[in-house]
Amino acid sequence: MTRTSAEAPAPVSPAPLTAARVPALAAGATLLGSGGGGEVATGALLLSRELAGAPVPLVPAAAQAPDTLVVHAGLVGAPDVLAERLADPDDFAHAVRTAAEVAGVRAGAVGVIEIGGLNAVVAAVAAARLGLPLVDGDLMGRAFPRIDQTVTAVAGVDPAPLVLVGPGGNTVVVRECARRLAERLLRANVLALGGAAALAVHPLPAARLAAIGVRGSVSACLGLGDRLLAAREAGGTPEDLADALEAELLAAGRVEEIVPRQDLTPGWATVTDGRTGAVVRVDLLDEYLAVTVDGVTQAAVPQIIAAVDPRGHRPLRADQLRTGGHLILLRLPPLHTWPSEADPLVGPPAFGLDLTPPPPTGPVPGGGTFSWRGGS
Repeated sequence: MTRTSAEAPAPVSPAPLTAARVPALAAGATLLGSGGGGEVATGALLLSRELAGAPVPLVPAAAQAPDTLVVHAGLVGAPDVLAERLADPDDFAHAVRTAAEVAGVRAGAVGVIEIGGLNAVVAAVAAARLGLPLVDGDLMGRAFPRIDQTVTAVAGVDPAPLVLVGPGGNTVVVRECARRLAERLLRANVLALGGAAALAVHPLPAARLAAIGVRGSVSACLGLGDRLLAAREAGGTPEDLADALEAELLAAGRVEEIVPRQDLTPGWATVTDGRTGAVVRVDLLDEYLAVTVDGVTQAAVPQIIAAVDPRGHRPLRADQLRTGGHLILLRLPPLHTWPSEADPLVGPPAFGLDLTPPPPTGPVPGGGTFSWRGGS
C-alpha cells in the first residue's frame, strides 16, 4: 500500500538499550546535567546489572498506542544522600505501579523525567525491573533542580498522581497536586523518608506525551555520550572537543575564585581564559546557570552549559570545581526550544539572575548566535 502525502511517516524505534550502551548513556547524561543532576556512576552500575538479563526496548511516545499510560520515574533527594544510598530497583517499580493504580490504568511504558544526570539512568532501571519499554524522550531536555521545571508544567499539566517510595517500602501517595505546590510537597516528604526516595510522577497517555514532551532525548543522550567517549580516547584541544560534541566553545582556562552559593542565591566561579586572557564568570547553583565573558553574557539557562576537565575530558559537576583547577566551558546543542513564556520558569529569572543578553545576532565564541531559549 502506498502512503498518501497527507500521512505522516511512522516513528522509527531506536535500537533497544543494552548493558553495552550504559557507558554512553551515563556519559551523555553527565554532560546534559549541566553541572548538576546528581552523581551518575552508581546509577550506571545499577542499570548495567539490570540490563544483564535482557535489553529494554526504546520507543518514541508516538510509536505507542495513543492510550498507553506512560509513568515517569526518577530519584529525588539530597545529593549527599543519593551518593551514599544505593537505590533499590524494586522501589522504582513499586512507585510506577502505584501511580498507575491511582490513575486507574495499567502502566505500559516508563518515561524519563530529566535526561540530564542520574535520572536519565534511573528511569531505565525502572523500565528494566518492570519489563516495560522506555520512552525515547523526557520532560526537561536537560537537568533542572525542581519538579515543576518541565514541559508538562509549561503545557499546564499537573504532576499528580505523585508517588514517593522510601527505604523499607514506606510510600507517600499524592492523588492531587497543583504545579505550584509540587516542589514543596516533594521536599517535605522526601525529608520524612530519610532524604531520598524513588519517584513516580506525570502518568500521561502516550498521545498526550507525544504532543508536549521532549522527543528523542534518550537517543540524543546516547549519541552525545558516544562522541564524548570517542573524544576522550582521541584527546586533543578544547576546540577539538567542541567540534566533536557539536558544541560552542565558551572558554578554556583556570579557575581563579569560587564564591559559594547562599541557600537559593547563586554563587559563581571566576575563570581566566588561557587562550584570550578574557575574564569569565560562571553563575551556578546545583547547575551552571550562565557564562559571562568580559561582561557579556554568552550562555544562560535553559541553554545547556557544560564544564569538562581538559586532561581527561570528564564532565565536572558544579560541586567539583576547585580554585586552581582547569576546565573547558561549552554550550551544548539544545534538545528542546522553550517558548518565551517559559522564561520565568526555566530562564535566568527563575534562579534570581538579572542578566542583560547581547543583541539577537551577537556572536558567541566558536560561532553561532545567542538565544535564551536554545538554538543558534
